[in-house]
Amino acid sequence: MSQNLRIFTQAVYAFDAVVHRTPADAWESPTPCSEWNAQQLLEHQCAVLNGVATIAQTGQMARPTPSPEGGDPVATWNACRNKLLSSLDTQGVLNQKGPFWFDSADVDELVAAVTWDPATHAWDLATAVGIDHGLDPALIETLIRRVAPVANMLSETGRTAPALESSPDADQLHIYLAMVGREA
Repeated sequence: MSQNLRIFTQAVYAFDAVVHRTPADAWESPTPCSEWNAQQLLEHQCAVLNGVATIAQTGQMARPTPSPEGGDPVATWNACRNKLLSSLDTQGVLNQKGPFWFDSADVDELVAAVTWDPATHAWDLATAVGIDHGLDPALIETLIRRVAPVANMLSETGRTAPALESSPDADQLHIYLAMVGREA
């Protein structure tokens, strides 16, 4: 397992932990992503990760792919997570050559490039439903290093809200959240 895959898996499991602690009656809660409620945010996350899984399975470019319609967000997420992790747990999968999203040369670079998405949405979902995000400070530091060089591109292409100013005394989490256009 590469370091990129370890960090990506940590971000996926951060989202997973929030999903599994989300109260059943909270899936209609508004999120920091103004166009989505909690269930729609989960569906977005599944679409992105289903796209990553398809790329890993086929070695070909793929688009984000919505999960099949289902009424149970946790079951939808579990199926998505299992498909994703299974697709990445194959000898040689990380070395498949692209280019893939974000001009990633291979699947290993792809998972590094998209790590910010499940981590950020773990915070979004936790905020929406009023529970702790549980994001590890070391993960946040890695996200800052990875997102800082591409923050403008993420915003300009509509993947994140425009970056916000963070206060000079902000902690790492608040610096990262400002980078991806979140007010904490």
